[in-house]
Amino acid sequence: MDDRLTVDCRTDAPRRLCTIKPSGPLLVSNIQTFKDRLREVDSPGLIIDLSDVPHMDSVGIGVLVNALMSRKKHGGSLVLVGVNDRVMAVLKGTQVDQLFRFAASAGEAQAMVASA
Repeated sequence: MDDRLTVDCRTDAPRRLCTIKPSGPLLVSNIQTFKDRLREVDSPGLIIDLSDVPHMDSVGIGVLVNALMSRKKHGGSLVLVGVNDRVMAVLKGTQVDQLFRFAASAGEAQAMVASA
């Protein structure tokens, strides 16, 4: 199985919004790149696009929860977009799905972050 992970980050400075899009599974073996990118984000609004994440382990879930808590602590917001059925099943199985806001599209996620 290919465990490579790449992380794309796009900042929309006028809207004070950053979109991070990991591509690949979020696993203990490759999560550092994703964690590093999350630490670099200084925009209050954060969208994490999981449309290219086929699966994740408990470490991946932990990183998402930490990102959410960090955003909330600093008065920002976080929205997940593009969550596939397999990843959603993991989030629901661990009951952390209740912590997050989910969007069906990037446009919906931007609107949710803007209204937060």
